[in-house]
Amino acid sequence: MGAERIVGTIENRKYHRASVLWPANLLCRNNNFECVIFNISANGAKVMIKNSLDDDTRVTLSSPRFGALDGDIVWRSPNSLGIRFILEPELVAKMLGDKLPLLPPESDGTA
Repeated sequence: MGAERIVGTIENRKYHRASVLWPANLLCRNNNFECVIFNISANGAKVMIKNSLDDDTRVTLSSPRFGALDGDIVWRSPNSLGIRFILEPELVAKMLGDKLPLLPPESDGTA
């Protein structure tokens, strides 16, 4: 029996996910919830939220940093949820532009 890859792990993510702590709002079925974006990529975001929302729910994530992005809730835990954006990742990347933190320089082992 071979080793299985777990979907969503860092090893098989297609888009770089940047850690952030951005205040935001999540609009769901005409209800507005305050939340914090914990990390974000061109494909989606992890959002910390106190309210419970169902999987497969269409939402709009809005932040003064980038505007508004529609998405679907694809997973949830007691205090957070995962959103996959509907807009093409290339277009989301353009919206986010220079708003994401830069990656730390790679170490070449000669510190």
